Amino acid sequence: MRCLDEHRVLLGGYVLHDEADHWWGNAKQRLEVGGACITW
Repeated sequence: MRCLDEHRVLLGGYVLHDEADHWWGNAKQRLEVGGACITW
């Protein structure tokens, strides 16, 4: 796929943000099930 560097950066940021959201949702559930109190 051909695109401008600026568009590649935007897409990369979107992909990383989406991956981080999924990771945090999963990590938070596991911590809470384990009894951890997340205060931050």
